[in-house]
Amino acid sequence: MKRKLTSKKASRWLIVGIILILCGIVATVWSVNNSKKKTPHHKLKPQPALIDNTSTRPASYTTKEFKNLLSQNYPDIYKNLNFKQKPTFYVIPGLIQSAAIKYTPPGQGQPGIAYDMDPQGLAIIDHKYLIISAYSKSKTFDSVLWVLDFKTGRFVKTIALNNIDHVGGITYDEDHKRLWVAAINQEQRAQVQSVTLKEIEKYNFKKQKKPIKFEHGTNLSAPLRTSYMTYHKNKLYIGYFDKVQGGQLFAYKLNKKGLFKKDKMQDGLAFPSENWSTYSQIQGISFDKNDILLSTSYGDLNSQLLIFKNKLNKPNYNLDLSEADKTIILPPYMEQIIGKDGEIYMLFESATAFYRQNPNLLHMDRVIKLKVKFKGLENSKE
Repeated sequence: MKRKLTSKKASRWLIVGIILILCGIVATVWSVNNSKKKTPHHKLKPQPALIDNTSTRPASYTTKEFKNLLSQNYPDIYKNLNFKQKPTFYVIPGLIQSAAIKYTPPGQGQPGIAYDMDPQGLAIIDHKYLIISAYSKSKTFDSVLWVLDFKTGRFVKTIALNNIDHVGGITYDEDHKRLWVAAINQEQRAQVQSVTLKEIEKYNFKKQKKPIKFEHGTNLSAPLRTSYMTYHKNKLYIGYFDKVQGGQLFAYKLNKKGLFKKDKMQDGLAFPSENWSTYSQIQGISFDKNDILLSTSYGDLNSQLLIFKNKLNKPNYNLDLSEADKTIILPPYMEQIIGKDGEIYMLFESATAFYRQNPNLLHMDRVIKLKVKFKGLENSKE
């Protein structure tokens, strides 16, 4: 009788053991399949060196070389990069070559390949895309927009524009799903044009072989040239760069559809609702929570990031260098910046074909992002 009971117990334990082993196998298979679905960004297969005639690889350095040079020359900047959040950097495409439309004969108006594109503007679209604008240094090709995947940093496509403008300012209106691009009209006056997110996603340069169509265009009464631009709380903030004297910043209030108000227009020109004096040599502007961010750069001297508490509603307030609450020293040739989610995205033009000829320059061939709560400030009023 005891032997039979012992035998039954053994059988039960055997069955339990088999069940546990099967559960372990199922769990292992599920884990492997699930991990495949959630492949980390850094394990993505490398992109081809060229996609539709636009280069996707860094123009100057490997990632290791870039990190080493940045840490050696700008250690405070390097310490404030967020290496935990991927991607840490966005490789600027098109610096080696870019698809574009020929502006000058022969082949005027036809697709071609530009080797002298110079990045100028930066925009982020709904945590989905990062957009970089660029113009042809020789004015041989029309300007372009490069579209990158915001979450991976991978190059998506080139968008051809129908002008040779500097495109120094681009910004995205997340409330109305519209990208604004700074341009110049036929009378050589500042103009801003817009295109919808739907048109951006639908556009295919390889198939269409022509520039994207803008939905709206508005001529501005001021400034005469648009050097930088940003969208914030239903207003477009548009500024003018000055090499020596102070610059100017203008605010244009938009209507409920995100367009310029007709009652603020005279003789076909839109008039600003507010304006402020700024420090000279401003290249970019952005807002982040309660801060205003300005980038300054000129020549091969170090750039500066100026951080101000937002006091634009105060009378006689100016965005001068002496009023900045924080000043951060950065590599030369910084262009547009974006403050978003507590981080500052920064674009540089120092890795273009023209500047790559200078061996003494750090060629910033990537967009970098810093924490707004920067540690190791060059100057601070706090």
